Amino acid sequence: MKKFIKIFLSLFITLAIAGCDKDDDDLGVDLAGLDAPSSLAATFDITQDNTGLVTITPTGIGANLFTIDFGDGSPVSEEFRVGESVQHVYAEGNYDVVVKGKNLAGETAQGIQPLTVSFRTPENLEVSIAKDPADNYTISVTATADFAAMFDVYFGDVTDEEPMPLMPGETVTHTYETIGTYNVRVVALSGGEASLETTQEVVINDPLFLPIDFESEKLDYTFINFGPDVVDGVAIIDNPDPNDVNSSGKVAEYTKPSGSETWAGTTIALDEPMDFSTKRHIQIDVWSPTAGTPVTLKLENLGDANINVETTVNTTISQEWETLTFDMTAIDPAVKYGRIVLFFNLGTSGAGETYYFDNIQTTTLEPLELPMTFDSSAVNYTPATFNGTSFEVVANPNLSGANTSASMVGAITNAGNAWEGLTFNLEEPVDFSSDDKTIKMLVWSDVALPVLLKFEGGVNGERQNEVVANHSGSGWEELSFNFTTDAVKSYIDGNQGVGEPFIPTGQYASMTIFLDGPGNTAGTFYVDNIRKGVNEISYISLFSDLAEDVTVDTWRTDWSISDFEEVTFEGREAKRYYNLSYVGIETIANPVDASDMTFFHTDIYTDNATVFKVKLVDLGPDGVYGGGDDTEHEVTIENPAQNEWVSLDIPLSQFENLAERAHIGQLIYSAAPAGSANVYVTNVYFHN
Repeated sequence: MKKFIKIFLSLFITLAIAGCDKDDDDLGVDLAGLDAPSSLAATFDITQDNTGLVTITPTGIGANLFTIDFGDGSPVSEEFRVGESVQHVYAEGNYDVVVKGKNLAGETAQGIQPLTVSFRTPENLEVSIAKDPADNYTISVTATADFAAMFDVYFGDVTDEEPMPLMPGETVTHTYETIGTYNVRVVALSGGEASLETTQEVVINDPLFLPIDFESEKLDYTFINFGPDVVDGVAIIDNPDPNDVNSSGKVAEYTKPSGSETWAGTTIALDEPMDFSTKRHIQIDVWSPTAGTPVTLKLENLGDANINVETTVNTTISQEWETLTFDMTAIDPAVKYGRIVLFFNLGTSGAGETYYFDNIQTTTLEPLELPMTFDSSAVNYTPATFNGTSFEVVANPNLSGANTSASMVGAITNAGNAWEGLTFNLEEPVDFSSDDKTIKMLVWSDVALPVLLKFEGGVNGERQNEVVANHSGSGWEELSFNFTTDAVKSYIDGNQGVGEPFIPTGQYASMTIFLDGPGNTAGTFYVDNIRKGVNEISYISLFSDLAEDVTVDTWRTDWSISDFEEVTFEGREAKRYYNLSYVGIETIANPVDASDMTFFHTDIYTDNATVFKVKLVDLGPDGVYGGGDDTEHEVTIENPAQNEWVSLDIPLSQFENLAERAHIGQLIYSAAPAGSANVYVTNVYFHN
């Protein structure tokens, strides 16, 4: 059977306008308005039998008739229709083949394409293969060879592969579906029976770096298990227990073998070092069969495992996903760390128990400040402890009394020593400059005891106050500490005084809690929702179940660039913005007075947004849009987590350019990639 060489030609177009011989009206269409033929191309099939027989099949936009000038001095072909071919026998040599196309109006276009007909076996085959710098899966191939009319390229990724034709001087590209090692075969062909070929090995890999979410079908997520055996490790499986913390589709499954070494674990090397220039913490979603299990994260330099840093965080719940935050602030950002090592229950031999982990990523922690709820995985709640006290964040162990929320709380364990306690060094100081000088705190205790609260770091860092509130021992109670009237002792310029309380007026960044003060009561107690203010937490809801929603003029203004629908997504009532660049939400008819609020909150879910922005616009004292007194500010959230709900609780102080917050009339969401971002929004409210 003869083998045909298919040559696809890109013709350089020159136009030759001819007159119309027929009356346009005969066809019932306006032929005068037709464009001349364009984008002419042709396929050459050259038989590999030394006969020089070439089959020419022309194509072109707008052409319905073709003629071929074979370029060897022989007569031009007769006209033939679209889809038909013409054959011609050539002697060995180089020819300029002219393809002319004609449309219904008689207008023509022609192109000239060199054609080489050779019966010699190709020689000096050279092949160049380059990877696309913007796509790890795409390669480009070029080839040259003496006496070659064309090349067949086989990319080596399918069975019974049909070759891709390649013309001399041209480039072909190919995109692989998965990583792997492939043999790219290039065959140089002429009009003769013999050919010349070469094969090059191409390695397709996709650099693995943080974040790791196990969702890609192309990335190599191979972990190596050890302790004592070294084997390919964790399986990538469907999420067995999705919840609000981790609703993603794929997760990693690690089983600690029964009877394993106490130091058994799993590890993976990244293709790019971790970037700790700005983000100095790592978060990992973990599912553990038991609460209180230590999870140790170790980071190593790829060249020297002795250069490493590690930290341990205990799980707080069992058989549910939770986000663990690992403090890596001890890292020198100049050192390159490229290996991740995970130990589950380090120090204890395995019992065949299974853990799941997901969403390994660097993060920037939110500042430690009031209100302190212990619920955010992006806050480091670790205090300094003294005189025997220990502390950890745990799930609320007793949903009763003043605290029925199934949330996280701070667990304080006393050893039974006098004046044992803990100090939180706040990154955002508590401001006592206003008339509001009351701190409230939820405390759980099963014995009656005094709770002392002290703030330090005020004027010149010299003044400190201690205020006492008594707990009855009946479980969760809300205690109130009034720094205007309830002080039992004061330290003024280092001198202790009793009687008239010192009234704080500045900002205090150090907060110390003593449970039982000078007493020696031992046991574990719990604290939650430490906040400033005599009022209960209040909300101004635009779209939530926390309070009655205020009137919103529109959830999508007519100047928005976004599609919009109201949906139920993952069990939540939500506003969906898709094909999103930006969307305006307006309360202009009834502006929101958020002057007593301290936070703006929204929950978002996105599967593709790399940037999310929130803008607030205040209408100014006149409460009317425009007029020159409007102010606005936009907050940017870089790289929000994808394929999971993200809770954004943004301090209103971050909207720095808002002159006031008493007449908020616009809320504007925007996202990147502009025009294609897909974002679900719910729980939109202000709170204090």
